[in-house]
Amino acid sequence: MKHPVRETAQQLIQDADIIEIISEFVTLTKAGKEYKGLCPFHTEKTPSFTVNPAKKVFYCFGCGAGGDVLSFLRRYEDWSFMESLEFLAKRQGLSLPKYESSFSDNKKNREKEIIIQINESAARYFHNLLLESIVGRDALKYLDSRKLSSETIKEFCLGYSKNSWKDLLLFLERKNISPLKAVDAGLASFRQGGAGSGCYDRFRGRLIFPLYNEYGQIIAMGGRKIKESSTEPKYLNSSETRAYSKSKCLYGLYQAKQFIRSCGYALVVEGYIDFLSLFQNGLKNTVATLGTALTFDHVKLLGRYTKKVVFIYDADPAGISAMLRGLNMFQEQNIEVQILLLPSGFDPDTFIYQYGPEVLKERIEKSISAIEFLINQSIQRNNISTIEGKAKAVKEILQILSQISDPLIRMEYIKMVANLLDVREEILLDELRPKIQREGKGSQGFYDKDTDQSNAEQMAEQMLLRLLCHGDISMEELAAESIAPEDFQSELIHEIAKIVFLMWREEGKLKREELLFAIKDEKLKEMVSNFFCMEIISEDIEREFQDCVAKLNSRKLGNKLNLLQNLIKSRQHDDPELNLLLKEYSEIKKKNLV
Repeated sequence: MKHPVRETAQQLIQDADIIEIISEFVTLTKAGKEYKGLCPFHTEKTPSFTVNPAKKVFYCFGCGAGGDVLSFLRRYEDWSFMESLEFLAKRQGLSLPKYESSFSDNKKNREKEIIIQINESAARYFHNLLLESIVGRDALKYLDSRKLSSETIKEFCLGYSKNSWKDLLLFLERKNISPLKAVDAGLASFRQGGAGSGCYDRFRGRLIFPLYNEYGQIIAMGGRKIKESSTEPKYLNSSETRAYSKSKCLYGLYQAKQFIRSCGYALVVEGYIDFLSLFQNGLKNTVATLGTALTFDHVKLLGRYTKKVVFIYDADPAGISAMLRGLNMFQEQNIEVQILLLPSGFDPDTFIYQYGPEVLKERIEKSISAIEFLINQSIQRNNISTIEGKAKAVKEILQILSQISDPLIRMEYIKMVANLLDVREEILLDELRPKIQREGKGSQGFYDKDTDQSNAEQMAEQMLLRLLCHGDISMEELAAESIAPEDFQSELIHEIAKIVFLMWREEGKLKREELLFAIKDEKLKEMVSNFFCMEIISEDIEREFQDCVAKLNSRKLGNKLNLLQNLIKSRQHDDPELNLLLKEYSEIKKKNLV
């Protein structure tokens, strides 16, 4: 009897539009019957990531990642089986049946659900305090002074936390949520004595900005102090939890993602108010970092929705330094980066209210590439009228240019720098060559590490399973040739063969669409995905099949001969079974199959 969740999972995978889902994370281009793009699991400049909509699989010919849509979500998002399944179910408007998973998996999912539920309750409480209580009036006045409308306040569920040590904790206790759960949810902290000394509210007397994940769930809070005279830090975020990590969260992404896709690029600012001011004024393709430098996870998150990002910075050197640290990560993900540097004394919020959204949009249109921005910064930082200053600028700029993978783009920047610094292009090129980072070519194959990839018998094993996966031969044809799982001796291929034959015995036929789901090991999934996606080039499939069978049967007979030789050597001359062994050995030799 099949498990109800497994049956549901198989149906969800079959009903899911694998192109639509993976396109949310990878930019795909149609190439014949398949779609191709840059692999999200390793750095590459030429697309080797392939998605086959008919077979509902993906495969990267560069790094070997592969599987079905569930495998993609688990690998990309680092989700559990059930988290990935819930994502597919929600997209299709379905509910999953009750599932008794392993204790650790079930506990992890439940803890995350509870954290989200607690944060969503807390966000509603803070929001009501802001709009409906006397204590929220100062916070409302502050928001009004920043020209944020009531519609924006409601859309982003902005709130206020009382200047009290236990106000939220008492509210949560009335909902049967313990202080320990509030700590787990990142909303409370232990007193100095530790867990046994009691807890207190993490957010006190602060304007509250609920933090959403990209699926619209409130996972944490950000708080800004109202009284500037306070010694408390200006901004404070929830502590990290199972549901929230600062390095993986961008403020406003959930509300902005559809606009980012439609605009073709994302605007990145550094603060909550900057984000809200731009969003409210029509620049809805904006996100904000949470008081931290950009991380690779941020870049991957943005890369799901766009391949172009425009940073809007004030002239603060710290902001420029943060951008410098993040540039390499964008280049690795093939994301174009533009820079808009605002006039001294302005941030995005003050600029848009003084000059208006249209002027800001014009400036965005004229933003320069990050490489050009960095080159200009280096020239301004160093006194290029002196030999020493020019030499230092050249060294810094060449380090920047060495990270450009496209030789044509790199050459254009060489020409620009040569002109700006009055240096011959040949000199810059000679200095640049040793610095250029070269990538190794080639990809990892799918053979066992301890065997030669060119081994004919192993190639035959793979080809037989490939022919099965492509539907060019049937299980009945394979069984008619007396081929069994034990005839596949390569370790990985043997494991796949066992699953294939087991499915055939139980179902009466091999259901290729269920094969990937039946395989649990990710390496085996990758190999089967390769079988699905690799084109079979053969003018005579039947002859290809017979050649593979012949090689496996030849090896089988060869193994039998070796066994007989050892038995013959171990017998005495007067052993009555010796003649029988010699006769069997002779008959096999006559077949001339080895």
